[in-house]
Amino acid sequence: MNFKKLNKFLPIIALLGIFIFSYYIRSMNILIDRILSFDPVFQYRFTKYVVDFGHVPLWDELTYYVGKLVYNTTPLMWYATAFMYKFLNTAGLSLKTVASYASAIYGALLVIPAYLLGKELSNKYGGLLAGILVGTAPQIMIRTFGSSFDTDQIAIFFILATLWLGIYALKNRNIFSYSMLIIGFLGFTMAWNQYWYTFFFIIAALGIYTLLEHLKKSEHSLFSAKRIIESLTKVKSLILGVIGSFIGIVAGGYILGFQPIKALFDLIGFASAPEEKIVNISIAELQIINLTSISTWITSLGRFMIGDYFLDRLIFMVMIAFLAAGIYISYKKDKMIFSYIITMVLLGFFTVIRGIRFTEFSSAILLCLVGAGFGLSYSYFKEKDRFLKMFSIGLALMLAFVGVGLGFQYGMGLGPDVNQNWQDAWDFLRDETPEMSLVGTWWDPGHMITGLAERRVIADGAHCGFDCMYTINDRITDLGKIFATTDENVSATLLRKYQGTSPEVYWIASDDLIGKFRWLQYFGMGCDGVSEARCPLYYQINRQNVYYINEGQTPVLDYGEIKIVSGSVPVPIFVQNNRGALFDEYIFYLTADTPQVVKVDEQLKEDLISTIEPFEDELGFRFTNQTISTTLWVPSHYSNVVIIPPHLRESVFTKMFMLEGQGLENFEQVFRNDQVKIYKLIQ
Repeated sequence: MNFKKLNKFLPIIALLGIFIFSYYIRSMNILIDRILSFDPVFQYRFTKYVVDFGHVPLWDELTYYVGKLVYNTTPLMWYATAFMYKFLNTAGLSLKTVASYASAIYGALLVIPAYLLGKELSNKYGGLLAGILVGTAPQIMIRTFGSSFDTDQIAIFFILATLWLGIYALKNRNIFSYSMLIIGFLGFTMAWNQYWYTFFFIIAALGIYTLLEHLKKSEHSLFSAKRIIESLTKVKSLILGVIGSFIGIVAGGYILGFQPIKALFDLIGFASAPEEKIVNISIAELQIINLTSISTWITSLGRFMIGDYFLDRLIFMVMIAFLAAGIYISYKKDKMIFSYIITMVLLGFFTVIRGIRFTEFSSAILLCLVGAGFGLSYSYFKEKDRFLKMFSIGLALMLAFVGVGLGFQYGMGLGPDVNQNWQDAWDFLRDETPEMSLVGTWWDPGHMITGLAERRVIADGAHCGFDCMYTINDRITDLGKIFATTDENVSATLLRKYQGTSPEVYWIASDDLIGKFRWLQYFGMGCDGVSEARCPLYYQINRQNVYYINEGQTPVLDYGEIKIVSGSVPVPIFVQNNRGALFDEYIFYLTADTPQVVKVDEQLKEDLISTIEPFEDELGFRFTNQTISTTLWVPSHYSNVVIIPPHLRESVFTKMFMLEGQGLENFEQVFRNDQVKIYKLIQ
C-alpha cells in the first residue's frame, strides 16, 4: 500500500528533480551585478522602474529622443521579478543579480508545462521525457539561462501552458476547462506581445478534427449540405467552446488594458511580412534558413548535437521516430490527440521557416511531441510487444542522458557578457555628459544607452512604430546615412533633426559596425555591398600567425594574403601567387590613439621595396612594381586589419573609427578605446 502511494508521487518527485537540474545548469555562471546586454537591459530598466515606483511608467523619457508613450506592455516578468527583489532585499542582492537568478528560475519552470503537455497527449512517461528534453535542450538554454533576463522564458512557458490548456479544453469540453484556457491566455497577454500564436494551434487542430469527422462513413455524399451539417453538428460544442474562449480572451484583454484585436493583426502581419520594419531585415536571426540542411532540423529539435556525425544523426532520427510514432498511434487510438499532434508538427515546422530566431519555440513544441511519442509508444507496445516496449524505453533513456550531458556542458559556457571597453563607455556617458543628452549610433546598443548609460537614444530594439514622430524605418535609414555618407554636414543635420530638447548630442562609432556595415550602407545609401559590386564593404581579416625574418630580428605579422613587416613603420604587403605588392595607402598608429596615414608614392614605394627586397626568400614571394589601389587600416593592437574600399575611404565612419576624427569639423572626439569611440556634435 505504501509502495502504491509512493508510486503515485514518483512523477512529481521526478519532475522536481528535473526542475532543480534545469535551474542548476542555467545558474552555473551567474555573476554578481551582471546581466546580458541588449534586450535584457531593456527588461531590467523597466523592472527597476517598477521596483522604484510600484508601477509601469506612463511615459518613457529616454527612448526615441523625445520619449514615448508606454502602453500595451507585457509587464508580468517585471512585476514578478520586482516582487522577488523585494522579498530578497534583506539579503543585500542587487536588482541585476536578482534578475539573473530570476531568469534561471523562469527558464527552469519550462519543464512544468512541458510535462503537462506531454502527459496530456500521452501519459506521465511521455510528460517526464518532454520535461527533460525541454529543460536541457541547448537551443532553448541559450535564451533561457540566468543573466538572459528577457521574455523568452516567459513566452515559452505560456506557449507550452496554453497548448496544454488547449488540448485539455478540447478533450474535456466543459466550463472549467474553457475557463482555464481563457485564464491561461490572459496570463499570456501580460507576458508576450504575440500571445495569439498558440490560439492558431487550437483553431487548426479543431479544423483537422472536424475534417476527420466529416470523412467518416456516412450515407450522404462527401460535399452534400446534409453531410456538412451532420459533421458540424458533431463538433458543435467544440466550435462553440473555442469561439467562447476567443470572446473571453478578447473581453478580458480589454479589461486588463491591452488591445487584443490589434495584437492579433500585428501577429498576422509579422508572420506574413516581417520585413515591413526594415530593421528586421538586418537581424541575423530572422534571416531565411537553409531548409535542405539536416543541421537546420536538428536545431529545430533543440540542437542535441554532441559533435559526432553518426551519433548526432542517430539522436535526430530517434526523435523523428518518436514523432512519427506519436502521429501513427494517436491516429489509431484518438483522433482528437492526433489532430492536435499533427497541428503542432505542421505549425512547429512552419515556425522554423520564419528564421533561426524562432527555433527555440519550435524546439519546445516539437520536443514535447517527442516526449508524447515515447509515451504513446510505451502504452502501445506494453500491450503488444514487450521487446519493443523495452527498446522504446532504452531510446528514451538515451535521449534523457544526452540531454543531461549537453545541458551541463552548455551551462558551463553560458553567462553574461563582460566587456570593460563598453562598460567604460557607458560609465563615461552616464557620469561625464549632461543629463538628458542624446546619444546615437546604429540601433543595436540602444537599450544599453538608455539602461546603462541612462541617456536618451534615437533608436533601439523596441522598434518604434506609428506612435513616434519618426518610425523605425525613418530612424534606421537616417542612422545608416549618418555613418555611410562622405558629407559630415549631412550627418550633423540628421543628428540635429533628432536633438529635440537635449542639451548635447553624442555619437558612437564602434568596431562591431565594421562587420555590420552592409546594413548601414544599404539602408542609408541604398546600395547592398553583397549583391552590388559598385559599393564593396569593409573587409576585416584576423591575424593568423607571427614569424621572424632578418635572423630573427624582424617580426612578420601574418594575416593570410596580407603580411605586415613590423618595425618603426610597419609595411603591409599583399601576397598572391608568390607575388607581393604594396598598398597605395595604409593607416597605422604612431601611438595608441594617434593614427598616421601613409600614402605610397613612387619614391616611397622604391624605398620600401629596396629595404625589404633582401628578405624576399624568407618572406616567400617576389615584389612587383604594382600597388593595390585601396586603403588598409592597421589598428594599434594588430589583432586584425581592415581593407577600406575606395568609396568608403572618406565616409564618416572611416573618419570616426579608423582616423580618430581626423578631417571632421562638426564632431569632437571625447572618449576612445580600441572598441568604442564617442564624439560630441559641435553645436
